[in-house]
Amino acid sequence: MVIPPEKRRRCNDNALHSFGTAYIFEKRASSIRKSINLLTFLGIATPAMVGAVIGTFSLSPQNTKYVLIIAGILGLLQLVLSIWAIVSGWNDRLSYYLESKSANYRLADEFSQLANSTSLSEADFETRLQVLDKEMTIRNDLDNRHNFSDKEKRMGMRVGLRQYQRHCVKCGQIPSLKPSNCDVCGK
Repeated sequence: MVIPPEKRRRCNDNALHSFGTAYIFEKRASSIRKSINLLTFLGIATPAMVGAVIGTFSLSPQNTKYVLIIAGILGLLQLVLSIWAIVSGWNDRLSYYLESKSANYRLADEFSQLANSTSLSEADFETRLQVLDKEMTIRNDLDNRHNFSDKEKRMGMRVGLRQYQRHCVKCGQIPSLKPSNCDVCGK
C-alpha cells in the first residue's frame, strides 16, 4: 500500500519543528554552561591567584592589602553570581535544556526516517506515526513551559528549514544561518 503524501509531509514538518526546538535548547544550554563555567572559574581562580601572588612575591603589607581588596571584590562578585545561579536554577535549567535537546534531535531523526521509509506497510507506518505523535505532544507540553521568544522561534525555523533544505513559506528561500529580513525565518 502507498503511504498518503500528507502523512509523509506531516512527518517532515514534525522533523523540522523538532530539529528547530532542539537547536533552541542547544543554544540555551551553551549559554548557561558558559555562565556556570565562568562562575566555577572565579570560585577557584580568585583564591588561587591571591595565594600565588602573596606566596610568589615579597609584597609589602600595603601591597598585600591591595591584593586582598581586589580578591575581596572578586569574591563578592562570585558570591552574588552564585546566589543568582542558585535562585535562577541554572543547573536545573541546564539539565532540562540538554535533555530536551537530545529528545528533540531524536524525534527529528525518527520523523525524518519515517517520512522517507519505503519498506513499511501502511498499518506499520500509521502505528509508528501515532507513537511519534504522542511522544512529540508530550515533549511539546514540557518544552512549552520554557517560553520561546519570537527571535528564538525564527532561529528555530531558520535552522530547521536549512537542515531539511526546505523553502520558507514567506520569502521562498532556503535560509542560511545568517538571519535575513524575513518575518518567518529571519531577523
